[in-house]
Amino acid sequence: MGDTLILLANSLRSGYSLLQSMETVSRELPSPMSVEFARVVREIGLGLTIEEALAHMLQRVNSDDLDLVITAINIQHEVGGNLAEILDTISHTIRERVRIKGQIRAMTAQQRFSGYVISVLPVILGVVMFMINPGYIGRMFNETCGIIMLITGGFMIFAGYMVIRRITNIEI
Repeated sequence: MGDTLILLANSLRSGYSLLQSMETVSRELPSPMSVEFARVVREIGLGLTIEEALAHMLQRVNSDDLDLVITAINIQHEVGGNLAEILDTISHTIRERVRIKGQIRAMTAQQRFSGYVISVLPVILGVVMFMINPGYIGRMFNETCGIIMLITGGFMIFAGYMVIRRITNIEI
């Protein structure tokens, strides 16, 4: 999306209209962006307005970044202004969001790995204990109280894993 916005902004700066800039994107960029912008250009050529064609693209490609771009284009079309500068700002915002997501993912990697270890460790320990002394652990599967403890333990492990996952999943 960032490359698309930069290409659109540079095309607009060089004097192209918005439709010509979209044609440039459809020719220069790889799929899927080129295919989607080619559809928009085709729909405009068939008589739809720019707003309608962009709304159709947003329906096909469900993306918050694309929604932001289309909203900016529609507002600029109504009000006026420097669309190239707006697209540069949006491109910078998208790139920063991706960079920050990467940093957060790197900073929470240890906690996510701890969640995996804490979730798998009781299962591995139970298997090892069953291999060493099957009679000791075997009672857990034969008695009602043991089965209830296994189900409760499994639920608690799953709940702990989901809590750790929820804590390390930081939204931007």
